[in-house]
Amino acid sequence: MALNRNHSEGGGVIVNNSESVLMTYDHIEITFSDIEPMPDAFKGTKKGSVFLTPYRVIFVSKGKDAMQSFVMPFYLLKDCEIKQPVFGANYIKGTVKAEAGGT
Repeated sequence: MALNRNHSEGGGVIVNNSESVLMTYDHIEITFSDIEPMPDAFKGTKKGSVFLTPYRVIFVSKGKDAMQSFVMPFYLLKDCEIKQPVFGANYIKGTVKAEAGGT
């Protein structure tokens, strides 16, 4: 995972030359839990867009927030579940592990 590495100043996403964006979803909310201690960039609910590539999921926040982008490579995603509650929005729940040497 990487924080604030894949966004442009105009609110877009930056991908590698060998990578392409397969899908984009707007009006996405992301929250983080079970982080001790919780850094300020991960606190609260973040709103923005998600970009799906063949290798990773990239979240780009809307507005001026400490978290401008958050990258989740597929090989670091664990225990993912798709939840479809009767009353409420569908969502994906899972765990993202830090890169070796990361936090």
